[in-house]
Amino acid sequence: MTTAPRWFAVSAMVVVCSLGACSSGSGTGNRRSTSNSSVATTTAHAASAPAAASSAVGWTTYDHDAARSGFAPDGPASPATAHKLWTSSLLDGDVYAQPLVLGDRVVVATENDTVYLLDATNGTVVWSAHLGEPVPASSLPCGNVDPVGITSTPVVDTAAGRVYAVGLVEPGRHVLFDLDLSTGRLVASTPVDAPGASAAVHNQRGALALSNGTVYIPYGGRLGDCGDYHGRVVAVVVSASRLGTVASYTLPTQREGGFWAPSGVTIASDGSLYLTSGNSSSTGVYDYGNSVVHLSGGLQLVDSFAPSDWVTLNAGDVDLGSVGPALLPNGRVFQVGKNGTGYLLDANHLGGVGGQLHSASVCSTYAFGAVAHRAKTLYVPCTDGIAEVTVRGNSFTVGWRASVSTPGPTIIAGGAVWTVATGSGALLALDAASGKTIFSQTIGRVPSRFTSPAAGDGRVVVAAQRTVLAFGN
Repeated sequence: MTTAPRWFAVSAMVVVCSLGACSSGSGTGNRRSTSNSSVATTTAHAASAPAAASSAVGWTTYDHDAARSGFAPDGPASPATAHKLWTSSLLDGDVYAQPLVLGDRVVVATENDTVYLLDATNGTVVWSAHLGEPVPASSLPCGNVDPVGITSTPVVDTAAGRVYAVGLVEPGRHVLFDLDLSTGRLVASTPVDAPGASAAVHNQRGALALSNGTVYIPYGGRLGDCGDYHGRVVAVVVSASRLGTVASYTLPTQREGGFWAPSGVTIASDGSLYLTSGNSSSTGVYDYGNSVVHLSGGLQLVDSFAPSDWVTLNAGDVDLGSVGPALLPNGRVFQVGKNGTGYLLDANHLGGVGGQLHSASVCSTYAFGAVAHRAKTLYVPCTDGIAEVTVRGNSFTVGWRASVSTPGPTIIAGGAVWTVATGSGALLALDAASGKTIFSQTIGRVPSRFTSPAAGDGRVVVAAQRTVLAFGN
């Protein structure tokens, strides 16, 4: 179990890092070296004295926990009467990653390859660490993010006092960075592109996950599906002062089949992994595209599921993996994708092609992002709104539907379902029992349909382009 960190005053320092070999004034960096170098700069900012850290573990990873539940037990007490508490200063790049809320601190990452630690009580910057130069879209064969830096959500180990983030850095490679949580000091880094994988066509959008001393990093393709990419997962063993062995798994698709949903890897209680791939290029030979796949913690393929019409989904670019899998009680997995059909699976035997326990239409249009869930109730972000789904035994039913303009991923906090209406740039809270909107606040343009709030310590925190906002009572 992780514990809340103790915060203390920080001082500015500069860390010089060649990609894969970093050094600083103290600590031992990773000994891997390459010929390409970049400079990582950590800057402390004047801020008010930090309040005592919350005793809660916090929202340390995408959607709060390894199972990606999206449920915060310590959100705002009264969502209906929430108001804006603060807006941060302008950050140095767009924020695609979900904020991480750690008691009285917030971790945010930008497409300029910078990680920030903010004071959650007022939004001021405690420290910022610029880790390298991002890659301009003009130098990539396809994609819709410009520039490309840190797109995925980092993960925090509060017990060890570490922040792990992956960025695309010049001259064009993905690097895992290990930062000291209290100071922002760069402890170590290592390249994390899988062997033979081109960083130009592999997109690292899916959130990082941490389990049993290993950071898991998923990869998919870029918008436009250019180049020879595959769904991949890279695993890096982490310790107090170095980043260890890098292992990888490549989905055996003919081409494509990326792991690109923003929730990334979902981790079960036994340490095994569940991911969902997008469409592959196959027209007849099953190759694990459009599939829920189950991997061991050591990245061995255990099991899989694919809809019986996976060939048709492939042909129409209708990704099952537009949403990550949701692990539910009693060994169940819920999956929904671009075709709007929900599938209920047995986590211990996914069933192969057409082997679902139950399936039914959930969305009349696409589903994108991540599904928040508590117990056996889920809140699914369809393109035209939010749908409540309740699992009973080996089937599920669809309850209320709430009209929302292109909702992002959902979360649950304070008895409400929160989402960003990415089409209109508003943060919304819906009554969990009825779907009625009980809170709405304009936050401004967001850069992605996957923009998602996070919650903790009585606040909901969300990024809008280059600023971060907090709401509470």
